[in-house]
Amino acid sequence: MATQFNVRYKVETDELQGRSVLVFLKPHQPQGHCQIHAWQVLTGSAGATESFDYEDRISTDVSSFGINRNRILSGRQGIAPGQLLSAISPHGLSPLLQPAPMSLAQAKLTPAQCGVINQTNPFIEFSCNWYVNERPVVSMPNVDANMTVSFEYQPSFYFMVATPPMVGQTYSLESFPDMTQYARPITATTVDVTVSRQQGLWSFDFSAS
Repeated sequence: MATQFNVRYKVETDELQGRSVLVFLKPHQPQGHCQIHAWQVLTGSAGATESFDYEDRISTDVSSFGINRNRILSGRQGIAPGQLLSAISPHGLSPLLQPAPMSLAQAKLTPAQCGVINQTNPFIEFSCNWYVNERPVVSMPNVDANMTVSFEYQPSFYFMVATPPMVGQTYSLESFPDMTQYARPITATTVDVTVSRQQGLWSFDFSAS
């Protein structure tokens, strides 16, 4: 079921100063060094309302580097919790994803996790990228041979006011304590979010229906 978020800026223009609202989804127990993306980057305009949609649709792809250090992306594939995809390199070509046997998925993952295993031969190191609603959530670099990376995210949204990220900019888990966490009611189809600033502090008020 899709949920629409309507974000209203109850602020003056000079208060934003080029900043906007960023929304994050937080990976649950991520492995190793992960690079977290701003899942939604809003435009930020005083007095305006911006909307975005959320639906629990997960997809993944892998990225590697070619001979000339050019970035090569596999085709992106939808994936459900409990499923495992195998990254292979047929005839030594760049990696592509295909379903792994269910027995392997059950051995490597919990029912709540999605996963990718690096079965490239010859071995190719890659980054595994995870998306929700086709928007990036987290990248997991340096996936070694026969290594499985799993993805599960917490059913909460994390809001902050900040300068929009530069191209390629990512964040770490240490950023989350500074954000405002919101747990969406499962039955909600609309969430109204009001952004305001009081005594120099940004605040978010949520109303679900």
